[in-house]
Amino acid sequence: MKFKTATIVANPKKRIAVETKGSVVEFLRRKGIKIMKHGEILITLGGDGTLLYNREKFGQPVFGIGNEKSFICQSNFRNWRKKLAELLSGYRLEKRMMLECEIDGRKYKRALNEVVVRSRDHRVVELVLFVGNRKFEFKADGVILATPTGSTAYAYSCGAPELSKKTKKYVVVAIAPYRRAFKPLVVDEKTKCSFYLKEGNADLVIDGQFVHPIELGVKIKVKKSSEYAQLAQPK
Repeated sequence: MKFKTATIVANPKKRIAVETKGSVVEFLRRKGIKIMKHGEILITLGGDGTLLYNREKFGQPVFGIGNEKSFICQSNFRNWRKKLAELLSGYRLEKRMMLECEIDGRKYKRALNEVVVRSRDHRVVELVLFVGNRKFEFKADGVILATPTGSTAYAYSCGAPELSKKTKKYVVVAIAPYRRAFKPLVVDEKTKCSFYLKEGNADLVIDGQFVHPIELGVKIKVKKSSEYAQLAQPK
């Protein structure tokens, strides 16, 4: 596949991203690529967070330019010219699993990395969690449900295993569970999870970008999304 149009978004809070955007635009225009609001692919500059935020907002296949510590971005601020040149020669779409969550029939943004419930008051909260037919009740700073892509991020830091990005599974891990009362789980992609806050104050956080306060006793349902995120990779 090849593209003739592109959308470019830079993180306004990162100076290097803003400064590099002009160079990227010039580079692509010299190659005959038209820059527009709804191009065939989305190019983000900033890092994994910038990619995650704008991927859901724009919806196109995405190519990320980040720093050398980025896990999802396909290039960084040092090698983006080389990587973009390779992309221009032809690209393939790499599908990544996403999770979707629902509260009282309302569907929230899909997660490429993770769905998190996290304490708002810096105190433990009490959670009731259902993983398939299994029920768990424990106190912790929160809980993370992470895709294979997200298993390398927050979930991994909390003790979950790192999964292959192509595996058909996802992870469930507690954030600092009291007395280690809940051990990380790897579940099949068809497994549905739900949980509710029994005690404490917490927020629902999707991909570290979208924050929603939750109420006691309100059930949050999480499952694999029927849609996939698409990353544009050089052939």
